Amino acid sequence: MIRRLKKYDLIYNQNYSHGKENCSEVFQFVDRSSTLILSAPHATASFTNKHEKRADLFTGALVQYLGETENVSTLIRMKFTPYKCLVSDCVAEQNLHEHFFLDIHGFNQEIDYDICLGTSDYETSNYPYLDKIIAAAEKYNLKYIINHPNYTGKFGLTGRLQEKFGKPNALQIEFQKYLRDFYNHTNMVENVTIPFMRDVIREYL
Repeated sequence: MIRRLKKYDLIYNQNYSHGKENCSEVFQFVDRSSTLILSAPHATASFTNKHEKRADLFTGALVQYLGETENVSTLIRMKFTPYKCLVSDCVAEQNLHEHFFLDIHGFNQEIDYDICLGTSDYETSNYPYLDKIIAAAEKYNLKYIINHPNYTGKFGLTGRLQEKFGKPNALQIEFQKYLRDFYNHTNMVENVTIPFMRDVIREYL
């Protein structure tokens, strides 16, 4: 597992986290015929608010690995662009909005939570799947918060798809770095992060 994750990480971490600069696609969709799609819109650096935003480290490798091992579709940013390029536009262009997205991010802010779950402007009651994610979090003793002020998903895929299509078909999951860093926190990734996400995926499928 860890060897594969490190191999995949080389793809997104190359060129100072600019990723595969010669890739023909900014976002690569791998269709495995699942109604659930895992997305990693900041697997590489991106351009937002008129400046370069750092990559959400390790999210690309984790999503790629989970997609392959759990046979679920993925949508991952492959390279940096010096202009705004939104994953929500890619979803609309490829007519993927009927799917449900687990939008995977990472944060480094020092807050007393392991994961942050974001439903943007929609009530949590619009997300019955959320109960299963919470149950999985509790199983692995992950301290969670729903709609932390900084991590609601409002300005990401979750909020933009709500605005575009009027449906709750994306949910943001933010992970602390120690849950993503398979170099320095191998045991945590192997025994908590990956099993947690496997449970979450299987509960949906």
